[in-house]
Amino acid sequence: MSAAPGDVKRIGAGELRTFIQDAGELKKGTLLYDGGQLLNLARYENKLFCDAKGSGASPYKVSLVYSDAPAPAFKGRCSCPARTFNTAFCKHAAALLVAWARAPESFAVSEAPPPGAPGGDTARKSVKKGSANAQAMMKSGVEQVGTLVRELGVSGVATIGGDRIEQMEKLAEALRENRLRRLSARTLDLAALLRGQAAGGRQARGAPRGALPAVAYANVMADLLLTARKLEKHLAGEPLDDRHVEELVGKTWKASDRKPAGDLTLVEYAFSTRTTSDDFVIRESRFIDLESGRHVSEKQILPVFLAKRTEPKRSFAGEVLAGARATTYPGYPPLRVDFSDLGDKRPLDAGALEAVLARALPDVGAALAALQEHRKDVFAPDLVPVAVLTDTLFARGARLAAVDDKGEALHLPDDPALEERLAGSLRDARLRALLGDVGIDAALPTLWPLAAVVEGPLGLELRAVLDQGLAARGGPLEGSAWNAAAREAGASPAAIALGEVREELAEALVTGLTGLSARATDPLAARLRDLRLEKQAALLQALPQRPEPADRLDDFIKLYQVLEMALVRLAGATQIDRASTERVPTYESVSVARPDETLSPDEVARRRAAGAMNRYIAAVHHARYYASLPASELVASIFPIWADGTATPTIARTFAPLGAEAIAAAEKALTVKAGRVAKLTAVRVLQAVVLHGGPARAEATAMLGKVAEHAKDAGLRALARDALDVIELTHAAPSGGPGNDAVRARRAARLGRVHELAKALGAAPTKEERLEALKALSELGDLAALPAFRRAFYADASREVREEAAYALAQLGDVEMVETFVRMLASRGVDEREAKIAAYALGFLGDVRGLSELLSAYADGYKPGIVADAIRAFGPVALTPLVDLIESRPELAKRAAALDALKKMDDTAVAACLVERIEARRGDADLADKAPLYLKLADVHAHSRREVATALISALSSAPGKEAQAAVKAAQKALGVVKRSK
Repeated sequence: MSAAPGDVKRIGAGELRTFIQDAGELKKGTLLYDGGQLLNLARYENKLFCDAKGSGASPYKVSLVYSDAPAPAFKGRCSCPARTFNTAFCKHAAALLVAWARAPESFAVSEAPPPGAPGGDTARKSVKKGSANAQAMMKSGVEQVGTLVRELGVSGVATIGGDRIEQMEKLAEALRENRLRRLSARTLDLAALLRGQAAGGRQARGAPRGALPAVAYANVMADLLLTARKLEKHLAGEPLDDRHVEELVGKTWKASDRKPAGDLTLVEYAFSTRTTSDDFVIRESRFIDLESGRHVSEKQILPVFLAKRTEPKRSFAGEVLAGARATTYPGYPPLRVDFSDLGDKRPLDAGALEAVLARALPDVGAALAALQEHRKDVFAPDLVPVAVLTDTLFARGARLAAVDDKGEALHLPDDPALEERLAGSLRDARLRALLGDVGIDAALPTLWPLAAVVEGPLGLELRAVLDQGLAARGGPLEGSAWNAAAREAGASPAAIALGEVREELAEALVTGLTGLSARATDPLAARLRDLRLEKQAALLQALPQRPEPADRLDDFIKLYQVLEMALVRLAGATQIDRASTERVPTYESVSVARPDETLSPDEVARRRAAGAMNRYIAAVHHARYYASLPASELVASIFPIWADGTATPTIARTFAPLGAEAIAAAEKALTVKAGRVAKLTAVRVLQAVVLHGGPARAEATAMLGKVAEHAKDAGLRALARDALDVIELTHAAPSGGPGNDAVRARRAARLGRVHELAKALGAAPTKEERLEALKALSELGDLAALPAFRRAFYADASREVREEAAYALAQLGDVEMVETFVRMLASRGVDEREAKIAAYALGFLGDVRGLSELLSAYADGYKPGIVADAIRAFGPVALTPLVDLIESRPELAKRAAALDALKKMDDTAVAACLVERIEARRGDADLADKAPLYLKLADVHAHSRREVATALISALSSAPGKEAQAAVKAAQKALGVVKRSK
């Protein structure tokens, strides 16, 4: 139907694709309309209007303008973030057109455009009055925030109801629309805290359910007041520093506003892809400049719908950008850059990593000084990037600390994901430096590491630790939880005392400054004087003397902020007494407090499962236990000892001087059908034998060569290749020369391909492309791919990619993943698919630490076929535990999967296991009762059937009772002495 002049053409639902080319946006718009998300549908002349519900408290304003010439068309406008990218239709505009096509009668005809609607006024009018209006709206917003903070500060939160919280959320939305970014964000934080208290749901770690986290509340209130005061001065004529413009009010910076930066030599140490809560995709590279030591970042920020069809920003991992040129945005470190010239790209080599170390801060004290300087600016972001030289990590309880060569320690966050990532990065390598962000966590100066420079057998390497998107922090700890964390982390008594004073001040702000009396402040002032904070004590005691509670607020907030800086100084570096620590054998760069006892592997496993022991202390106990065993026992008990990934370094050291005996044991582990970890241990043993020297060196080298060339297992081939490279670098040309150059050139070629595929795995926009890169990287079979696989496993948006990454990690023999896979399998009642992945992965790895949970899953009847195959893959390691389980629960023998697992194990091993049990029970009254079970299990192999039947006849022939005679007769039938009944 045509439209009258100045009217809107009627369209049918079938015409929607004529005007909306993006099928994805049309689908989203249809879902919004069907979900009742559009309000206040209206029509004025040739324009359509509505309000669309969004993620904020206030709806988005949406309009469509219809025109006939040169062809019928609709142009959409919307106040949502996606429309800043000038797309033809966002999902809200698409929803409005769907409404017009389906139900034009629902549109009210207006005499004028709705107030605030986009497109309602002409551009000329907007320009004419926009500046004055914007200034007035900003001033109004700042005044409203000041009023809000003053009311809460005086009266406290006790009288705050749900309607007041809703007003705060609406205020935050209005502040955002008026470009008051920081005030908007903090107002939303305040509303969320108060709503959490009201609902009894969201609260800080360690706080009682429904309790308002006082420190978090006081931090937000302080930030709101200080920001409002700064903006009041700015609106009165005081200019803002460019950094504060970006942080406080926001600005679109033109190229002419940015500063040029040339001759940069950049190394990327972190790359992340993350999606924000308002559906924006952020791809970011974090660099360190080898010339200046500055940290910079390059970002690509796109709405989700546009990110899907935009070429993704690439990663520069494994490269050095020499002579790069860019412009820098105003802001805080890491400075955002926009490249104009990437310079000459060259491979990341040992020289570049030496330059990273040369530009790193020399010690923990320098990192703390950088943090203190950064925090002097109250409007600076919470975190500041650093690279700091680190000698070792100290594991104390659930928390790690980075220790420099002076013994001073900087805390790392209490984060299980970080512990797992660091373990993977530091195994078989020495830590040289950590790169990441330093800030405050639970009042403790804390480093969130993103990457590590380590030195392994093949030289310096840059290894990823955490992605920026994964380095999120929890809320501040409260009360006893804070004290416990501070004491466990080694904070000084003075720091703990000051933290308690600051927490009590936060509680006073929650209650309201009307109730602030000398009775409350005098004891706190006395404690401040004990800490030699005389000025702060005097300021605190002066507050109750002011008759008007509102007059107390500014100085109260000032005092609270000053005490934070004092707390940062007091809770700075912790001194570690190296004499009381012990290096972890598996992790050269990690130390722990020296244990007073040596625990068995079973007890270690029990404590680990209970969360009472970290992996590093467990590794010390494992090393002590295996080192205490004589070499003869280690040789005789290849299984299960060699199948324990934590024992590998100890076994390699123990077997290195044994020569021919070590080679025989390694050959047995490599040729017997056994789990992957036992074979990986064999490769490590052969490498240790060669490096130790002696007559067996040549034979061990030849065996490694065969594994590197002919092993079907990609992980084995990769490990053997690395072992040969280490041997060649160590023995062929220890002082450098052609031998070293050949090895490094060979490795550089492989690493180039690994980095190329790893970039695609990390940044490709589609799941299919990432899966293709993952497959190619797996087929390459290089251990340098492990960090990329770990990153994909932990962070990829696609569950399918994460699943394939888990299998790739298992196939390359990443024993650091065992405990993660065990936890996944143990959570099979919560996430069945994750548990299934873990079962497969544990079977691929064949690490004995995963066997117990697999047997538990098998006993529960969880995926019996999959779990039985995983157990069978362990080889002889799994035989005794499996028979133990079936013997304790005979009904399991009725499962075909159980017998199939035994059928695929070595017949001699099965026979030996069962015969050993019969001999151990010879003379026991219950042997005849167990005989049918032993015969059933032995029946999977002809050899084991004969051996077990013979052993039972020998043990029971002279035994009294009908049960014993029946068992003998059954054994004779198994031997064919008596025909079996049909």
